[in-house]
Amino acid sequence: MQHRPIALIGPMGSGKSRVSASLARQLGRPCLDLDAEVELRAGQTIAAIFAGGGEARFRELESATLRDVLANNSAVIATGGGVVLAPANRELLRDHAIVVWLRADVATRLERMRDERAQRPLLHGGDPAATLVELDAIRTPLYKELAAIEVDTSGMGVDDVVDRLMAILQQREAAA
Repeated sequence: MQHRPIALIGPMGSGKSRVSASLARQLGRPCLDLDAEVELRAGQTIAAIFAGGGEARFRELESATLRDVLANNSAVIATGGGVVLAPANRELLRDHAIVVWLRADVATRLERMRDERAQRPLLHGGDPAATLVELDAIRTPLYKELAAIEVDTSGMGVDDVVDRLMAILQQREAAA
């Protein structure tokens, strides 16, 4: 039997990439990182896509990739933080996936991203904490609207988050 994909949404630094890989192993499912898929299909890094075509071009590629990976797939998918900005993406996620919102406070997220900020175009130029707060103001209502499951990952390791998600998913399955 084909299982619905599980899509992890949330802000950068909330743990989507690491949690998705571990959760996929636990569930015996494939894991897909939407940003990595975009890079693979574009033949460029996200930073290069932003530099050459701006955020609009990246969002275009992201939407097309999301549509493709949700089709006939049982994967655990780590999405990018801004995937929820496009109404079409929200509709795709709502209709085709179990949506899990991973959230974390700004301090936790900055610490987690300490060594990788250079690869995150939206954090270039300016105060990263202020940028995260600005992004949260726009995106948090969209995450909340979509989420079937919500986990605050602040102060939690990957294994703890995955244990919590496994328990929630098992409860949902038992109730279905």
